[in-house]
Amino acid sequence: MSEEICLSARGIVFAWSGGQPVLDGISLEIARGKTLAILGPNGAGKTTLLSILSGRLSPRAGAVELDGRPLALYSARERARHIAFLPQLEKLAFNYRVLDFVLMGRTPHMEPLALPGLEDRAAAEAALASLGMASFETRNIGELSGGEFQLVRLARCLAQGASILILDEPVSMLDPAHARHIADALLSLAKAGKTILYSTHDIGLGLFLGGQALVLANGKVQWSGPTTHLHNTDMLSQAYGISFLLKELPSAY
Repeated sequence: MSEEICLSARGIVFAWSGGQPVLDGISLEIARGKTLAILGPNGAGKTTLLSILSGRLSPRAGAVELDGRPLALYSARERARHIAFLPQLEKLAFNYRVLDFVLMGRTPHMEPLALPGLEDRAAAEAALASLGMASFETRNIGELSGGEFQLVRLARCLAQGASILILDEPVSMLDPAHARHIADALLSLAKAGKTILYSTHDIGLGLFLGGQALVLANGKVQWSGPTTHLHNTDMLSQAYGISFLLKELPSAY
């Protein structure tokens, strides 16, 4: 039985005004309910690629298709019902209450200027509860640690109800406990059928979540394949420009 491709890109080229191409001929596809890790050194174009796949940027050449239809033909509201995007960094103008912040994810399902209804509130509460953050509903964002805020941001994506999650470095700058909490949550979401694309510098996260991986370097696809092959030290050395050595350590258990 063939897998259903829900998101694909063909020949993506992108350059900022007057600059050299950041992405040059990138092609990929991901099947519904699968995971795709995007790795590569800083400046390789990972964030730019995720922004194009989510519809936040338009490529200079090439095209992205969502469910077999050009992404450019979807309205912003339509895209948001299919794709939830977690940016790497986020600055807030107000010190929102956690539940109100998560409720923002319900915007694609609400009429303009409408207030959240009971269904929206239930979706936001369920999203927080699924990440173990139900007790944080009445707290303010400014009171949260970085790891707690990351979980709340992920809850906003879940409340959105989209089947595809595009996450830019979801475990960046987190302590090991919070990073593991996020990793466990993503694994549960993947097992529940969510399609997950994410960028990361954490090779261990790719191995943990499984699925497929793509390594970018110099604006091109350096390598792609199953995450089980991320142990390939020659490939990693070529992509990152440093030497990698694979060592097996005894288990602590």
